[in-house]
Amino acid sequence: MKKKLLFIPALLFISLLGSTLFSACDKDTNSYLDVLVLDEATRNPISGADIYISQEHGETADQGVTGSDGIYSTHFVSPAILTVRAELQLPTGGRRRGETTVRVKEGETVTATVTLPLQAVYN
Repeated sequence: MKKKLLFIPALLFISLLGSTLFSACDKDTNSYLDVLVLDEATRNPISGADIYISQEHGETADQGVTGSDGIYSTHFVSPAILTVRAELQLPTGGRRRGETTVRVKEGETVTATVTLPLQAVYN
């Protein structure tokens, strides 16, 4: 009888241990970043803006283009401090540029808002 009583708690312990170990494997460890690009004057989203994302040491980590909603979404496999630069090519040959720094954390989605000024840069 005592052996049966010891078997049940041991079985319970093993099943709890197993479920804890396997649920830890399912944990989302990615870091998510949404870049929202806005016009400085109107505060409207800007579609078609080029996005450049670099890590602390200047290496390009990702790049893309904002969609019709003014957002570019991406993810990283680890937390990081990122510099996010947005540029919009103008028909006159200049570019509107904006930049911000953001920290992405494991398992979280962070929004970085970049506002593009009205003044164009011609270099």
